[in-house]
Amino acid sequence: MAPCAHLGDETNDVSARAYASDVVFEGKVRSKGPVRPGYGTYGVTFVVQRVHKDAMQAVTYEGLRTGSPVRLYFREKRAENNAGGGGGGGGPRNAPSSPLQSGRRPSRRPDTQCVQRFAPSAGGQAVEANIKRGAKYLVFVAGVGPHNLSVLGEPVLRTQKNVEAVRKVLCRNCIQPIGVWGLHNTTLKAKSALKLMCRAKGNPMPALQWFKDGQPITVGRRRIQYKKKRSMLVIPRVRPDDSGKYECRGTGVQTGHVAVTSAQVVVNSKPDNSTALWQLLGGPCSGESYCLNGGTCSFFQTIGELACSCAEGFKGTRCENKEIVNKSI
Repeated sequence: MAPCAHLGDETNDVSARAYASDVVFEGKVRSKGPVRPGYGTYGVTFVVQRVHKDAMQAVTYEGLRTGSPVRLYFREKRAENNAGGGGGGGGPRNAPSSPLQSGRRPSRRPDTQCVQRFAPSAGGQAVEANIKRGAKYLVFVAGVGPHNLSVLGEPVLRTQKNVEAVRKVLCRNCIQPIGVWGLHNTTLKAKSALKLMCRAKGNPMPALQWFKDGQPITVGRRRIQYKKKRSMLVIPRVRPDDSGKYECRGTGVQTGHVAVTSAQVVVNSKPDNSTALWQLLGGPCSGESYCLNGGTCSFFQTIGELACSCAEGFKGTRCENKEIVNKSI
C-alpha cells in the first residue's frame, strides 16, 4: 500500500465540479494556439457539442448553444508538475494552493498531507492542462461576467464514466446530504497493525481528510488510501505515541458542511512476556540408530532435535552409560 493512494475517487471530483460550476459542457477542440514565450499560456477553441448545465443563461448572456465556439485559456503543464499521474481527480494534495485549480497532481513526498480536495474555486491564474487537438472534453467553468468564463479545474476527457458522473449530480432531486461513519474505539499492543476505515455518503460525495488530536495526519510511516466511498488509515507497526483521538472529516461541496466520525485509540506499551506452550510429538528417527544399548530414538520436528528413551539399566543422552545401582545390606 502506497503512503498516499487515490483509487477511483476521480469520479467524485467530476461530480463535485459539475455541481459547483456555473456552466458544464461537452466540447471538441477545434484549434489550439501557440504557447506564449515567457508566459506558458495558450488559447483553446472548443466547439460546444452538448450543454449539461448553464446557470448563467438567464443572468448575463443568451447562453451556450450546440455548435457555438468557446475560447478558453490554459497554462502549459510542465513535466515536473505531472509526476504522480494525470489530472482531474482527487490525487494527493501537498501544495497550499488548490492542485485541481492548477490542474496538477503534486509528487509524493514522505511526511506530507494526503487529502481529498474537490471543486476548486475559480481564480485569476490559468489552469495548467495539456489539451489535445481534436479531443473531446467535459469542461467546467464559472461565470465572471457577460461572455467571460473562468475555467474551474482541468477539463477531463469525455468518457462514459465521466458523463455519467455529471448526470447523476445534475439530475432533479438527486442531491443528497453528506455523512461519514465507521470509526470505533480500539485498544491494541505496541508493534501491531492499526487499520481504521471511514465510510462516506452523499451526492456529491464529501472530500475526506484524517486528523489525530485535532491536527492533520501526515503520511510516511502512516498510510492513507482513498476510494470512491471510503478511506482507510493504516499504521503497520503502532507505537505508544500513536495513542490519541482519530477523526475522519468529510467536507461537503454544497455548503462546506463538515461531518465527523471519531475513535479513541489506545496503544498498550507493556511488553508481552507470555510464553506459548505446545505439545511435542515425536516421530521415528531416520537412518542409522542414534540411540545405543537398545534405546528407542524419536525425532521432534517442532524443535528439530533427536531424543532417546533408554532401555532399563542405561542412561545418558544416547543411552551410552550403564546405570549403576548401589545395593546396601
